[in-house]
Amino acid sequence: MAVKMTFLKFPPEVLSTLMTHPLFIGVAEAAMRPILANGISRQLREAEFIFHEQDDARSWYLLQQGEMESVRYGADGEERIFCHMRSPELIAEVLMFVPDGRYPVGIRARTPCQLFQMRRQDLHHLCEIEPQVALRLLGRASQRLCQRIGEVERLARTSASERLADYLLQQHERQGKAGIELPLSQRQLAATLGIRAETLNRLLADWSQQGVIHGKRRQWEIRVPEALGRIAGAREPMPTARNGFCNRK
Repeated sequence: MAVKMTFLKFPPEVLSTLMTHPLFIGVAEAAMRPILANGISRQLREAEFIFHEQDDARSWYLLQQGEMESVRYGADGEERIFCHMRSPELIAEVLMFVPDGRYPVGIRARTPCQLFQMRRQDLHHLCEIEPQVALRLLGRASQRLCQRIGEVERLARTSASERLADYLLQQHERQGKAGIELPLSQRQLAATLGIRAETLNRLLADWSQQGVIHGKRRQWEIRVPEALGRIAGAREPMPTARNGFCNRK
């Protein structure tokens, strides 16, 4: 399905959002304007991709409205969700410097989205005239690398029950209420946590029978978070799925 694209003079709120973003604080407005002058406003419907894995990495984006998610397919064909993005947020700015010039993941709209698309070469030019931006981008890339290493280590040294309990607790804390909505389907969640779908279903059924949780599909109530904490083993929490191929302020 084709993506609806609207060509507009850049909205003033795009400039104000970028100028207050940590990546661009202190950068002169005159240096930012070429990036915006060559930009494009875009709208996506739910479930549409703004780009796919292995597409040429030519553009980065400001998510102005809506929610998006990064998607990659494993060797087993299962869909893995690496991070969720909510407006306002930059998307794929670090990926403008990948050596092979291709996106390592796809980005898909979870809800209808409004974005502002900017060109790779304009970000490269900004880094040449504003070295502080280049240094901040290096810092962001290093942070993401450290987080990914932490995630791999966590997957290697924990059991399926520990990873699932930790994930449910993260959602409980992030959503701030006992009743939570999982952002992933159970099949996606199993693939993302490195758990067999059958194992995930069994764990949820066992914990439901014990009264620790209650619900089905994506809607769950965390009735005894302390029990999930004991299952998670009081280890350092699994790194949140931020900053993998996206970032937050």
